[in-house]
Amino acid sequence: MKILLLSSFFLPTHTAGTEKRTYGYAARLLELGHEVRVLCAGDWDSGPNYWNGVREEEYLGIPVERINLNWALAPDPNKYLYRNPIIAEYFDGRVKQFNPDLIHITSCYTLSASVIEVIKQTGTPSILTLTDFWFTCPKHTLLRFDNSLCDGRTTNWECLDCMLAANNGYTKLRPLLKNRIAAGGIEWASKQVYLNRQRGLKGLALDMGDRKSYLQSMIKIPNIVIAPSFYLRDIVLGSGVTREIQVIKSGQDLSWLGPTLDRKVPDVVRFGYIGQITPIKGLHVLLSAFENNQVGEKARLLIFGNFEQSSNYGDLIKQQLNGSEGAIEYLGGFSHDQLGEVLAKIDVLVVPSIWHENNPRVIQEAFAAKKPVVASNVGGMAEFVEHEKNGLLFKRDNGKDLANQLSRIINEPGLLTILRNGIQPIKSIEQEVDQLVEIYKNILD
Repeated sequence: MKILLLSSFFLPTHTAGTEKRTYGYAARLLELGHEVRVLCAGDWDSGPNYWNGVREEEYLGIPVERINLNWALAPDPNKYLYRNPIIAEYFDGRVKQFNPDLIHITSCYTLSASVIEVIKQTGTPSILTLTDFWFTCPKHTLLRFDNSLCDGRTTNWECLDCMLAANNGYTKLRPLLKNRIAAGGIEWASKQVYLNRQRGLKGLALDMGDRKSYLQSMIKIPNIVIAPSFYLRDIVLGSGVTREIQVIKSGQDLSWLGPTLDRKVPDVVRFGYIGQITPIKGLHVLLSAFENNQVGEKARLLIFGNFEQSSNYGDLIKQQLNGSEGAIEYLGGFSHDQLGEVLAKIDVLVVPSIWHENNPRVIQEAFAAKKPVVASNVGGMAEFVEHEKNGLLFKRDNGKDLANQLSRIINEPGLLTILRNGIQPIKSIEQEVDQLVEIYKNILD
C-alpha cells in the first residue's frame, strides 16, 4: 500500500507524543513493506513570508516533506489556523502526484482541517487519529484561561472570551463586557479580517462559530476516526460532534526497553519527572509537594526535561529549585534511546499535569519498565492509572494531596510492591500498526 501520513510536525525537530506516534507508524509500515511518506509543517512561526517553501528530506529512511510557514503572516491568520485554502491547494497537488491508497492523519494542528476537505474532493480513503482536543478547543488543551478544566460544551462566546483572556488589554476591559451587547460587539470584531490581523489578536480572536461548524463537518469525512482513550472520545462527542469514534489503545515503541528486574524496596524512594518543562505539565505542583519536607526524608526527586522549552516558566521552576539541593536533582533532557537508562534511575514516575492529558505516552513507557505512576486524577491519566493497583491518583493541581500520596509509597509497608505487581503488559507499536493495517485493508476492500 501507498500511505501518506499527515502530522503537525515530525522528528527530529519536534519530539512530542504526536510526532513520536507518527514516526512509529511510518517506521513499522516501512518494515512491513509498504510505501510511506510524511507531510507536515517544518518552520511554523518564522520566516519573511507566510509561505517559505517546502523542504524534502529523509529521516531514518522515511521520506518527509516539511512545509515552512509563518502562521502570523497569513492573509487571514486566525481563520487559516483551522481553514487554510493555501495549504489545501498545495495538498491537492501532492495527493494527485503521490496518489496514495490511503491517507492517515495524526494531527491537523498546523496544516488545518482543509486537508480533510481535499481528501473528500479527491475521494481518497482516510483515517483520522485524534491525539488531542484540537477539534473541540483552539488551544487543544481544554484548559481555561484561569487554569480550570473545560468540558468542551461551550458557547462561541465562552470560547472567544477564554482565548482573548491572553490579551492584557482585553483582560482589563473584561469586567465591562458582561452584557450581551458588549459581547456581541467582540464577536462581530472577531469576524473582521483587518482587525484580527492586529498584534494582540492574532491567534486569539477566532470566529468561533465558523470554526466549530467547519470542524464538526470535517470530522465526519474520514472513513474512520480513532481515539486512543475513552476519555478523549467522550469529550469530543460531548462537544457536539456526531459520528462514530473508535477507541484503539496506543502502542509504544519499546526498542529502548531492556530487562526489567524487580528491585527490592529501596531505603530511599526515587520519584521521577520526565517530560516537557511547560506550565500545563504541572512540574510546579510536584515541586510544591516537596517543599518543607512534606514527602519525607526518604524521598528524592529526579527531573528529566529541557528548561529551554519555556524560558519564563523554566525560570520560575529554577527559583523553586533554589535551596532544594539533595532532595531534588535536575538531570536535563535525553534522547529517546536513553529512555531505558532514565527509567532505571527512578522507582516511581510522577505525572502532575494540570490539563486533561488524553493519553500520556510516558505513563505507558513507565509501565513497560515496571515503574508505578502517581498522576493527576483527570483525563486519560485517570483512565490508565488505576488507583492503588498500578499507581496512585491525587487531586489535580493540589501539591498537598500529591505529597500525601508520595508519602504513602514511602511509609505504607508493601505498597510499592503491590503497585509494581499490578502493572499489566504494554501494547507495542508493532501490535497497534498491525491493527491499523487490517483497518486499512478493510477500508480499501
